[in-house]
Parts: sequence; C-alpha cells; structure tokens
Amino acid sequence: MKQVTMLDAADARLLIEFAIGAADMLSVPQNIAVVDASGALLAFHRMDGAKPYTGDFAIAKARTAAGLHAPTERLGEIALPGQRGFGLNTLRSGDVAILGGGVPVTVSGAVAGAIGISSGTVHQDADVANRAVQQFEIQAASAQTIG
Repeated sequence: MKQVTMLDAADARLLIEFAIGAADMLSVPQNIAVVDASGALLAFHRMDGAKPYTGDFAIAKARTAAGLHAPTERLGEIALPGQRGFGLNTLRSGDVAILGGGVPVTVSGAVAGAIGISSGTVHQDADVANRAVQQFEIQAASAQTIG
C-alpha cells in the first residue's frame, strides 16, 4: 500500500498567508485557491479588490498544477502551436489551465497539493504563487529537520 502526503486545512491557511504577503508586496490583490494532491479544494480567499470573475481561474490553476504535477506557466509554454503539448488546454472539457499562477506544492519530494493565483497579470500571478510555495516548502523542510 502506498502512503500519500496531502496538504491539510492548516497548510492551506499558511499558504494563503504567504500568498497574501507576496501579493501585498506587489500591490496586486489576488484570488487564492489551495487544493490537496487529489485536486479537492481546501481553501479559497479573495483579497479585497481582486477581480471576482477570476476566482474560478485560481481554482482551475491549482487543480491543474496538482493533477499534472507541473506549474501552469510551464504547461502554457508546451501548449503553444507546434509544441508537444499543443491542445492540452482542451482536455477534460477545457478544465486544464495553462495560464501562469498554478504551482504544485511538494513535501518530501511528493506533490501534496497546489496553489492557484489569479487576478493580476499572468506574470504577477505566477510570481505570487511561486513565492508562496517557496516560503511554504522552506518552512516545511525546516519543520521536518526539527521533528
């Protein structure tokens, strides 16, 4: 039997805190979604001023990053015409997000979930997601060495 490491509600709250901090540094209010390794939504937060319509985008980015174990920014690059992943975004009834802002969260080398960010530019969304995940993974690694 295989054990699977998954983010939990406490992890989701922490990721949201880190994302809010990163978004505040850029002065870009964001929609923030956190999912577990199966893509199930653990938490969602819309910062004041974030575009309401893009909340669903944040959730789709998180689910895509968790399900495909890849940042959505990278998926966008391989989904361009002529690339090996062309048409990827049309799979699963168009539920695959290929805009930057979805980043998997790894714990002990395994994908435990993902975060999705949406409301800024694609570059800003990816930047906030990457910063939040990096901060979370550093904290998780230091907690493992202590315990």
